Amino acid sequence: MKILIIDPSFFMRSGLIQLLTNYATQPAIYEADSFAVAENYLKADEFNIIFVEMELPDEEIRPALQRLKRLAPSAHLVLFTKAKAIGDVRQVMAAGVRSYLPKDATAEQAKMAIRGLLNGDRYLPDDPNLNEPRNKSSGAESFLSPRQLEIMQLLAQGLSNKEIANILGITEGTIRVHLSAIFKAIKVSNRTEATLWYLLRQKKLVD
Repeated sequence: MKILIIDPSFFMRSGLIQLLTNYATQPAIYEADSFAVAENYLKADEFNIIFVEMELPDEEIRPALQRLKRLAPSAHLVLFTKAKAIGDVRQVMAAGVRSYLPKDATAEQAKMAIRGLLNGDRYLPDDPNLNEPRNKSSGAESFLSPRQLEIMQLLAQGLSNKEIANILGITEGTIRVHLSAIFKAIKVSNRTEATLWYLLRQKKLVD
């Protein structure tokens, strides 16, 4: 498993690395104290989990997340930051972050979060406001990133990977990577099941 930690604080990176190595079997962990350093890693390799601090020294979090989604479309993005207002956290999560691990989490909370993340599970603090749908226009938004939602909307129209790629201006290979991440996120095994999952959620909102 390959893990990238993007955080300007040496002590925070060191603490997170210690916790990860306690639960992961021989993980490959990379550290970046700035987004520029992280981009160099991402251009050279693929990562399973990326922890990112909201306050980076060389980039605003929203454009940073947009680039992370392009460079690592299948990675599990984890917001790793000090406690923030719920509204701020939800805005960041709407940009594609799947999990949120506050830096002021208790030892037990942090251990539970790390164990779950290493198993591919999503982690959010026990706060009902974080679990509400971020936008009533699509119940799927609580599971998928904005780009994944675009792909699902086109997939539900019966379009092929090539047609979706042409519409979104990306490669078929990138579409396949996105679909693999989508299937894992919503726990389905193929396009038909994914389309049914999406359409059923749309129907619930209309009803």
